[in-house]
Amino acid sequence: MNERDVRAVLERLLSDVLGYEPDQIDREPDHADFLLLYRGVKLMVIETKDWDVFHKQEALDAALLQACTYAERHRVQYIAAFDGVRLVLGERAGNEIRLKIELCIDEDEPHENLFFFSHYGLSKLPKDVMRALPISPNEVAAVDMNLSEYKTHHGVKLHYSCFAYIGDLRAKSTWKMPYRNEDGSVDTRRIDKAVNYLFSPGGYRGATARESSVPQAAQPEVARKLAIAYQEIGKWEADSASKSVQTLWNYLSSRGETQLN
Repeated sequence: MNERDVRAVLERLLSDVLGYEPDQIDREPDHADFLLLYRGVKLMVIETKDWDVFHKQEALDAALLQACTYAERHRVQYIAAFDGVRLVLGERAGNEIRLKIELCIDEDEPHENLFFFSHYGLSKLPKDVMRALPISPNEVAAVDMNLSEYKTHHGVKLHYSCFAYIGDLRAKSTWKMPYRNEDGSVDTRRIDKAVNYLFSPGGYRGATARESSVPQAAQPEVARKLAIAYQEIGKWEADSASKSVQTLWNYLSSRGETQLN
């Protein structure tokens, strides 16, 4: 089970067990996986990871540091991390994260300490500290710099180079048309969709590139990126049976740019 599955479990936990309403659960605000709110007040940032990775303490500590980075952006005091099995709650305090609660949810009955994850329980956290995780501004800055180069797309963190069009590197909403996998290889499931979004009258599922999303001046560069990707997987040829390749070939041919080397 991957992080997407863990997020689905967390959403059920938040709504069905802890009583959060849909408008209290903000998904992926400014990089964070989840941000919980109560009457408009930001309560807690939650970082999710793949199933059961927190049996290794270094994985848990890395997730908490990541959550701390997001919490700094949102000015939130409380952070949590969840891997589908373990749920951990901490409090930001100066140059350390004070871990207050750690529990497993794979029990027949809800753990009594789940109460503290509700918006009622956050104001009544235990005073005892299980463990203090030291942090430094340099660590947070390093994580923040690395994360700024990635965007989560359908549960997968993709580097900006995996998108065919980048309007503004600082504004991830302008990163359009994912066409490469997280390892940099061509995503054969999405590249045709990217071409359709860019050039097909019907677009992709009815969505088409508009001037506001992909300016016309940027289309030649985007087209060349996609053509190079087709070339990498051996599909870039004039008589290709692929309609998407033909569409892209005709566009670049009209510009005299079908030779990519």
